[in-house]
Amino acid sequence: MVAILSLSLLMIMAGAAVSPVLADISRHFSQAHPQLVKMIITLPALMMIPFSFLTGMLAKKYRKKNLILLGLLGYIAGGIGGGLANSITAMLFFRALLGAGLGVISPLTISLIADYFLAGERTKMMGYASASNNLGGGVATIMAGILALYNWRWVFFIYALAVLVFLVVLLLLPREAGWCPSANLEHDQARWLRTSYCILRWGGFSFLVIIIFFSIPTHLDIFLYAEKLGTSATTGWLIGLLTGISFLTGIIYQKVVSRLRDYTILFSFLLFLVSFSILSFSHHIFFISIAIVFSGAAMGMLIPLIMESVTFEVRPGDVIYALSIINLALYLGQFVSPLLSGLLGSLLPTTSIRFPFYVSALITVLAILTTFIKKIAHLTPGKNPPKN
Repeated sequence: MVAILSLSLLMIMAGAAVSPVLADISRHFSQAHPQLVKMIITLPALMMIPFSFLTGMLAKKYRKKNLILLGLLGYIAGGIGGGLANSITAMLFFRALLGAGLGVISPLTISLIADYFLAGERTKMMGYASASNNLGGGVATIMAGILALYNWRWVFFIYALAVLVFLVVLLLLPREAGWCPSANLEHDQARWLRTSYCILRWGGFSFLVIIIFFSIPTHLDIFLYAEKLGTSATTGWLIGLLTGISFLTGIIYQKVVSRLRDYTILFSFLLFLVSFSILSFSHHIFFISIAIVFSGAAMGMLIPLIMESVTFEVRPGDVIYALSIINLALYLGQFVSPLLSGLLGSLLPTTSIRFPFYVSALITVLAILTTFIKKIAHLTPGKNPPKN
């Protein structure tokens, strides 16, 4: 359990740690195109797409522990290397390396939960893993906000935490965890078609959720700076609040889902709608903070719900492939989110710094309407029994 939760600490931290200093980096690399600067946040997500899928194929031939250790080496080098970059090109190279390492780690971490935990224990562990994700992201962003007061380069040394995680995994994770012999031809042939409609459905849902949510970490620092609502330290505090609320929601995830049942998805989207409505119109930091709380609670419910549902609804031999595809959707959504708002902003007569929040609010409204029309709330975890 300790090894799994320590790996979970690194997930959100990969992008969230740099969010508070994005405006500082933009000013330092003033000759770089603004879209390249935004890619400091989104490029790791893009690189995770091929490496997450590649991991799904490699896991049937190599031990999960060995793959995780390899991914951690890439994570460490890419994370710390960003602080040493002297050009936007070098910065993006190290961010790509970070994303490649995370693409290896992410699906394997969730699959370990499916390996070792069943039924109610799995639900609880999914909540704890989500809480651990957000704890790592929250601590990292608060530290980033403080370090940014001295020098934005110092922020990248937060990724040195992965060195400790490497040692924990090396010493505590069983070597044979989750290993599948390559002689299992049925598993060898499991690819996109084997994921079935269930995985495509949850993949599309994951993509939608991240497009909505990711306008916050991508644009919050620039928004606060433009509106004169705070500094990089303020952004660090707000991102820390976001992940802190998600952490608390993950801790009580099992109890929340047992009460909301089929209304979990709908309730989460309503929280998103309130959040982005506030971000679209409020000019006071207190109400901005309230909006952050609502978005944090929504993500604290939706991410473990997605992961748990997938592990329950697919056959055990397909879990790693299924999670790889979900990760593709999640991180493709991170990459697409700022591009979508940028594209729409170029097509419409607007220069508002809040435009990305308008887009997220509109998509949320459409998602709520879809929830009613297609009744997708029946996708609550446990609704469909696992396949044998």
